[in-house]
Amino acid sequence: MFKGGFKNKLYTELKNYWLVWSLALVVFFLFSLYIYENRSTFIVPKEVEHTVVNQKKSDMTIGEITGNMEIVQSFVAEKDQFLRIKIPFGTYKRELQGTFSFELREAESGDVLFKKNLNLNELQDGLSQNFDFPTVRHAKGKKFEFTITGGGLRTGNTATIWKSSADHYLQGELTINDIEMDGDLRFKVMDVETKPLLSKSVFVLIGMIILLVYLFSVLALRQFKDKMHKAFLITAIPIGLALVVIIPPFDQLDELEHYYRSFEVSEGKLINQQTERGLGNYIPASLIETVYDVRYIHQTGYKYSIVKEAFQNKLHSEDRVFLRNYASSYPPLIYVPQALAMILGRVLFDSPLIMMFLGRLLNFLAYTVIVYAALKVVPVKKNLFYLLALLPMSIVHATSLSADGITNSMSLLFVAYILYLAYGQVERIACKHLLIVIGIGLFVTLSKIVYIPMVLLFLIIPLSKFANQKDYLKKFLIVIAGCLIPFIIWNLMNLSNMAVPDLRINPGVSPKEQVIFVLMHPFYYIKTLVVTIFSQGPSQLVAMVGKVATNYRYLAPSIVIFTYLFVMLLFGLMNDENDLKMKGRRIDRFILVLILLTVMVLIYTALYVGFNTVGNPIIWGVQGRYFVPIAIFFFLSISNYQIINKNRDINFLVYTIIHCSMYALLLSYFVQIN
Repeated sequence: MFKGGFKNKLYTELKNYWLVWSLALVVFFLFSLYIYENRSTFIVPKEVEHTVVNQKKSDMTIGEITGNMEIVQSFVAEKDQFLRIKIPFGTYKRELQGTFSFELREAESGDVLFKKNLNLNELQDGLSQNFDFPTVRHAKGKKFEFTITGGGLRTGNTATIWKSSADHYLQGELTINDIEMDGDLRFKVMDVETKPLLSKSVFVLIGMIILLVYLFSVLALRQFKDKMHKAFLITAIPIGLALVVIIPPFDQLDELEHYYRSFEVSEGKLINQQTERGLGNYIPASLIETVYDVRYIHQTGYKYSIVKEAFQNKLHSEDRVFLRNYASSYPPLIYVPQALAMILGRVLFDSPLIMMFLGRLLNFLAYTVIVYAALKVVPVKKNLFYLLALLPMSIVHATSLSADGITNSMSLLFVAYILYLAYGQVERIACKHLLIVIGIGLFVTLSKIVYIPMVLLFLIIPLSKFANQKDYLKKFLIVIAGCLIPFIIWNLMNLSNMAVPDLRINPGVSPKEQVIFVLMHPFYYIKTLVVTIFSQGPSQLVAMVGKVATNYRYLAPSIVIFTYLFVMLLFGLMNDENDLKMKGRRIDRFILVLILLTVMVLIYTALYVGFNTVGNPIIWGVQGRYFVPIAIFFFLSISNYQIINKNRDINFLVYTIIHCSMYALLLSYFVQIN
């Protein structure tokens, strides 16, 4: 009887959800095949570097290496063997011609161990150049020196090397043209072994765990097909925790700047200070050194051994250097999770790198909690909110130190709560509702000035939920004032910081002159805006979903991106019976479109003013991720109330499609990163 009952339940389940289970099993097979096809990435032996000597302090350069300039740097080996020296050269971003000569010798005997001519056209600005030679054995405790000699090059067609201004590396000396210098070159001496990342048995075990987590989480989605906020957790938590760990340190967009900003906030340094070095803050040198250790080293695969070594770095809070961090213009409110992680990291571990990973973790947990609340409270278009919450771009940013994680999640919560007040079971808008709206809205308006028009969404709340027109106007003005006054106060406090333009990318930027140009040539700017939207709009739409959500390296599979676009458009147009609550007032659609267009124009204008040279014919620097907080307005505004879905079980299919897409993204990242 038990067997018969089980068979009947199984038959009914497969009959009702045959499409979902067919999709899940087909994708399970494809994932298995993908893991098998990429096994060589993990089980074929490859180079693994180990640091022998690391002089990582650098705050200046030695100047251009011209003529026959001779630079000699000595060091003492800390391990028994080495076979590589890594030196980062600065090319001044020029295409160079010519050669340097490199020579390695043992200091005591003077024996030359290696000589090589280096072609300057091989150098990449700021990246380390490898000098490989036969393994030097029995080296521990011995002194060596390497020499770099200029090739008769003239100023303007040569490179430079970074050095420290003070003598931090006591085991070595730097001389230039036989003159002893203060400080030392920035360099690394490495040992290299060849071995696979994983043994075959461990690879098989990890592959099976990923597949089983995928499959069992589909089963869990079945249990929560009518509880979207819980279904979100089933997909988001395993994917998010994996991304927190597997994406290499500082390979996330702008994560370096957010790392420094999070630390500043954790110490109560809410704005840049005016110091003798200019506008900025003094932060521990160990933070910058840790960044140097692990950033830009993963172009040929995740350097696990180097990152493992960097975990041993200590904070040394007393040793500080001046930093002008452009992310310091962002308000401290949107760095609360990351700052808490920095405090925990200081107290419990005293490790800059652990602090970074803790920051990622708490930022992701904060994102998850906020989105969970948004999905639970929103009364209409739940599927649409679910899709936007699980955008690859949103999840990837949430698993970094970026403030965008808080901005994106709070934007969703803000819209969700306004919709709850407008179309939910709230009969009268009370003071507690206003306080909640202002509390959430502060995270949105303070994050970036361009998102301030989102506060106008309050206008979609029907007049019937207020005592009268006077009560409606009074409460609307309270919300406006509550969100704008803190914004104004923050910007007045931060005025000196905002007055300094960001010249890192384009030194020709002049915000003041650009504003004057736009005001004097409005039609030219309108043409520039239209041309930019039509020429770059499609690529920015794909970028918004998350085609490349990290430092422009790890690509999301195209099928994932276009699956999201299709499903979002479908559920933007389609409604279920509950969504018909939004059908009543035509002015609501006007308000949604007005907010969408206003914020879009502000985004383009802000980048035109702060990033582009005066009068540029196209607006560069606009990234798709800037549109994530307002994407919901577009999809809400295209709703067609003639297209009604009466099949409640479609939720399970949507969850499964997105679940498959996110695991495809995870597997793709895992292979690309390695």
